[in-house]
Amino acid sequence: MYFDKEKLKALLQWYKQEVGKDLIAVLIVDRAGLIVDFLTKIPEKADEKKFIGAFSALADLILKKITSDFDLGTFGAGTFDTDQYRFIFCEAGAECIFVTVLHGLSVIDPYFPYAFLAAEKVARIFDGRPVSPVIPKINTDYGVQKVDRKVDTLQKMKLHSDDYLCKLSFIGDGGVGKTSIVQRYVNDIFELDYRATIGTYISKKICKFEALGNAQVRFVIWDIAGQPQFTRIRPAYLADSGAIMIVFDVTSRESFDNVKKIWYEDVKKVELTDSVIVLVGNKIDLEEREISYSEGEALAKELGMDYIETSAKSGENVEDAHRLIALKLVEKFVEMEEISKIIVENSKYIVKQDQLSYLMSYIARQKNFIITESGTVEFQKCLEIFDEIRKNKIVED
Repeated sequence: MYFDKEKLKALLQWYKQEVGKDLIAVLIVDRAGLIVDFLTKIPEKADEKKFIGAFSALADLILKKITSDFDLGTFGAGTFDTDQYRFIFCEAGAECIFVTVLHGLSVIDPYFPYAFLAAEKVARIFDGRPVSPVIPKINTDYGVQKVDRKVDTLQKMKLHSDDYLCKLSFIGDGGVGKTSIVQRYVNDIFELDYRATIGTYISKKICKFEALGNAQVRFVIWDIAGQPQFTRIRPAYLADSGAIMIVFDVTSRESFDNVKKIWYEDVKKVELTDSVIVLVGNKIDLEEREISYSEGEALAKELGMDYIETSAKSGENVEDAHRLIALKLVEKFVEMEEISKIIVENSKYIVKQDQLSYLMSYIARQKNFIITESGTVEFQKCLEIFDEIRKNKIVED
């Protein structure tokens, strides 16, 4: 089995870093329980070897039960507890299972979003599909998010003179074409073979507006799985989204009904109704249509969002849907820039104390969106610029 071993090792390191102190080990095993790769936090090699040996003996028993519960080639998740450890098993494609080993007293729920995200990345590595090994920080503290939401709105200012950053999340029933839309937009491809997303998949794309002085929106795109088994982890993936596309299939009445019944309810749960939201009716290339344009438009109007129809297969309106969101974000950010504008006078910065606090918090949060090396370089530049502001500021009460 050929795969990018260096990328896999980098992924495991990122996972170890983000899961933190509760993690004992992370392993990738095949269906027979044989270990493909692993990473532990056990300091002594001898102790690590004992742990791996004990896990291998236990894995055969656990995997027999788990693989009997999973349908080969689909995905699923399971947990298993011993006196010392708690295990999370997530299927990573057709051949492998991603195993997280936590301390026995750990609370499992906060780690499910990370496990599913990592499992999706592992599946892509083994399939040879493009993927970043970086695991971003995921907000699982919804109480804090509700308190901070209004502050977040004020913090959405320009990163550079004409450069905006936004987390764009795709939600909707499984099989409506969310991944196909993302693939068409990011890579201009359409794959006929359907592969369900495991948890979420993250990609990026820049949308430019030459007519607006070369303003651009840098999308960090979260393609979130729509199957029922991911219900409890979706809020963590959806959190902090600046824009959302709710996608339904125009040939499926059920997926349309679920927009209001399930997906808009998810948006309300994490208090993101003030984000830029667009309703997307996909698969308009198919003839067996069940939802008319007027029905989709009426629902969008009822929920206070724009409506557009697309075909990921032909590419129709896919670019326009993203440009619609990007343009609305630019308009929104320009308004908010006026709230937190920094006035430059004689190389000194006149800054209100609350504006300085907003700026400091905003820059710190951008670390969560970095998924490439170049992003890290840009983040460092932001820190340097902010340091200059702190040195030369005149604080205005």
